[in-house]
Amino acid sequence: MRMISHTLAARLARAAALALVLAPAANAPAGARVAPEIEARDPLVPMLRRIDRYLQRNETDGVVLDWRWVINETEAVRLSVQPQLLGYVELYRWHPSDRIRQDVVDRANYLLARYNQVRSGTVFDGMLGYCFFEAFEATGDSAYFNAGQAVVTELVSIAPGNLILNGGLMAAMAFAADYRLTGDATAERLAREAIASLPPYQNGDGSFPHWCPGSEDVSYTDWMAMELILIQRRLDHPFISPMLGRMEAFMDARVDASGNTSYQEPCQDYDGCIRYYWSVASGCDDYDTRAFTNELRYSALLFDHFHSPKYRDVMRFAMSREHGGTWADKWDFWPPPSDPYYVWTAADTSVVNTSLNFWCLAAALPERSGGAVARRPRWAPGRRRRDSCRPRPILHVTGSRSASRRARPDPSRSRSSMRPAGGFEPCTPGCSKPARTRRVGTGATKRERRAGSGSILRGCARARPRGP
Repeated sequence: MRMISHTLAARLARAAALALVLAPAANAPAGARVAPEIEARDPLVPMLRRIDRYLQRNETDGVVLDWRWVINETEAVRLSVQPQLLGYVELYRWHPSDRIRQDVVDRANYLLARYNQVRSGTVFDGMLGYCFFEAFEATGDSAYFNAGQAVVTELVSIAPGNLILNGGLMAAMAFAADYRLTGDATAERLAREAIASLPPYQNGDGSFPHWCPGSEDVSYTDWMAMELILIQRRLDHPFISPMLGRMEAFMDARVDASGNTSYQEPCQDYDGCIRYYWSVASGCDDYDTRAFTNELRYSALLFDHFHSPKYRDVMRFAMSREHGGTWADKWDFWPPPSDPYYVWTAADTSVVNTSLNFWCLAAALPERSGGAVARRPRWAPGRRRRDSCRPRPILHVTGSRSASRRARPDPSRSRSSMRPAGGFEPCTPGCSKPARTRRVGTGATKRERRAGSGSILRGCARARPRGP
């Protein structure tokens, strides 16, 4: 009981720390930097607090893993652990603190320890590489940088012909992050190549397909907008802003005053004509991409980027579907249980979509004015204090690029030949004990969720992976 109480106290302290992180800095000392100006009634920060509380309550050894890892571990990790890491990196940028830094370290260490298991060998690993580079920027630990370089090495080898649409932009996220850190010409060229491939795929109304040229998909138009916004923060390209403007106009027409999304509308071509804005109905052999709750945050980020009043509408609608900082997989258009994709749509408490929502909302923080708030929270009891060193944005590379990259990260060689400018020495992360990871979702019983059991859906058919 003493151990349980200590763990509970640590988690409560960590949740309290975030409340201080996100609290107004009205009591900041004279001369301190002013907190980012966020309107008092903007639901962004309170929503982030609620999601963080949920993650802290359900975290085991630094992550909250969706129970569907038993079906597709790579996909479940990519859609839960990775967005959790990226959300905490964005939060750490907004307000550096020991507690939030540790949340980044925990998740980065989880990915590093399972490097081979969480890779797919496709352009979609760009999100993994992006995670490692972001973790390095937040913590300064070169083991994460080495892992990001290893992912990029693989992406370079599979890039020809594959840098298109959503997958190409996921690779471009890693290339852009690499370029921002190292100034590498190959990373810059491939990121620009992925961006330059997009205009022929953009439809006349501003939408993009998921995969099939000529089809239209609200969800993937939204997600690709988020990818472009994040890439533009690291590498600008003259195509990005015009494409985003047309995507925002398309989404503005699809979202009504209540914040709900419409996936079809009447057309004038013939009697009873309906125009569809989701992949399957617009002519592509795909899954039903409609009404996944993470789509609402993609929309919110896009509208917030353009300072559109639709941001408030979408956020209100998202709040109406929220349950204590969590969301179900979908808010409408559920498939029948016989559908092979049903398992990815059935959770009432979706760690996948809650984690993606956390990242999307935190990604809106840099759009606010100001910067890091001056007052930092105390580090939480039960958490080892870390040095608050932070990396510089550009690295000097000693030796050849091929020598600095390895086919896979080697944790035993965390101090590589890659060193930041100015003689900066990266921090060394603490150790995380290998132990059970909590899986949360409606597919598990309460007892299984509490124990972190992996027994659910044993022998279940492998569903087709879903993109963010």
